[in-house]
Amino acid sequence: MKQILYSRSRIIEALIHIIGWGIVFAFPFVMMTRSGFTITWMEYLRHGSIVPLSFLIVFYCNYCFLIPRYLFEGRIRQYLLLNILLIACVTAGVHFWQEYAFHTYAKADGEGQRHIGPPKWIFIMRDFFSMILTVGLSATIRLSGRWVQVEAARREAEKSRTEAELKNLRNQLNPHFLLNTLNNIYALIAFDTDKAQTAVQELSRLLRHVLYDNQQNFVTLGKEMDFIKNYIALMRIRLSSNVTKVCRNARCTFFLV
Repeated sequence: MKQILYSRSRIIEALIHIIGWGIVFAFPFVMMTRSGFTITWMEYLRHGSIVPLSFLIVFYCNYCFLIPRYLFEGRIRQYLLLNILLIACVTAGVHFWQEYAFHTYAKADGEGQRHIGPPKWIFIMRDFFSMILTVGLSATIRLSGRWVQVEAARREAEKSRTEAELKNLRNQLNPHFLLNTLNNIYALIAFDTDKAQTAVQELSRLLRHVLYDNQQNFVTLGKEMDFIKNYIALMRIRLSSNVTKVCRNARCTFFLV
């Protein structure tokens, strides 16, 4: 069951990543077409998708490699240095590719066409800081996922510890109770065989609950009430004068005085 849930969570995580990066890659194309640029989807993938692709590279280099191997291991300095190197290399690659794409279009439109617009370093700094934000996003998602896993493991360990304590307590109480009950039945056989037979039946029902019903995660209230009734019936064997039963509106309440 746990393996199935884990597989489903991995599939959902993969779908979220695919949808998210699909939006990241499609958004610039949609904005360019809405602004009046005439560009096909294939041309956009060849020339205009370099920036989203750089974000994807930085994101998954952190998500799959740098964060698990360095950040989770407490090697913060190496993690920061490697990220600076990664961002610098990817930013330089994006800049050179954009220069190549610009000169390609310039030659197609005519020789001597010059770049018109803000200085190039503004775009370089924009991409650099955008990749820093991408690193932060990757670390945030990875850390939140790790926190969820750690919290789930903690709850599972706490649940297992509680179940182990209850099982240990049950193992300590059951032999003691069973021994006393058998001694009482043994004493009844000598002077009241009918009552001894009834006690054996009550004990068998009680043991059936302990061996089968009590091992399940959930037990119905009716079975729990039957267990209490059987327990009280066995207690009455040796404490008949101290055990009373009060019934009101078809509901019975037992008192051990």
